[in-house]
Amino acid sequence: MSTSALTTAELDRLDRFGVAFDRLPAAGYAPLAARPDPEVTERATAVALAHLASTSRRAAVREVVASFQSAAARAYSDRMSLPDTILVFQSLTDRGEDRARFQAGLERAIVAVILWDELGDDDLAALLGPWATFVETALAAEAPG
Repeated sequence: MSTSALTTAELDRLDRFGVAFDRLPAAGYAPLAARPDPEVTERATAVALAHLASTSRRAAVREVVASFQSAAARAYSDRMSLPDTILVFQSLTDRGEDRARFQAGLERAIVAVILWDELGDDDLAALLGPWATFVETALAAEAPG
């Protein structure tokens, strides 16, 4: 992954987010797939894109997002099948639109993590949505390694 366009501080935050994300079971994804207010997220997304003006930074962010989304897709596919979940009291399988909302929220959360020092509180809150507590906890943890 080519992340040379990201700063050391951004990479450190991504490492801490990654450690927390790796520990998050796919069964815990559903609460993070809440439907955001489109008007609020569109404005915050526009602000974030303005901060990612260079082609190299956007490419680096796209690579990071793709990596996390791929890991999430693998985690979803590794979950137990519905007949196996009955005995372990796991919730029913979610729908495709839930997964799509989760992936979109994950993308916004990663952008917020990268731009943590550059965005205002309102834009961070809008991008993070239901991810806010998870991200704040992850970033408060000690850096790995």
